[in-house]
Amino acid sequence: MNNLQSILSHISDTLFDLPECHHLEEFVGEFYNMWLKLGNFVQQSLFQALIEEKEVEYSHPRTKREKRYYTPLGEMVLVRRAYETTDGIKVLVDEELGLPKDKWLPMV
Repeated sequence: MNNLQSILSHISDTLFDLPECHHLEEFVGEFYNMWLKLGNFVQQSLFQALIEEKEVEYSHPRTKREKRYYTPLGEMVLVRRAYETTDGIKVLVDEELGLPKDKWLPMV
């Protein structure tokens, strides 16, 4: 729930930061850029929360690892925990949530 409040707060702040533009082309350009950033923030926040929710099920993380993905909304950085397994160190949530090995998502 705290994550949702953070997202809503970020949306509200973005709406209040809309620039005062006197030309349609300038306004549309600014609006487009702001909403790309906002969309990226929302997708990253939602997926990071899902990762953290899943990782509660695991115990004894060894380290944290960042993974960058390139989406239509921009670069998304996710932090996941790595765990020691019988097969070596693995990021368990990658398999569980189907995170691709390739950083470029197919629709990009």
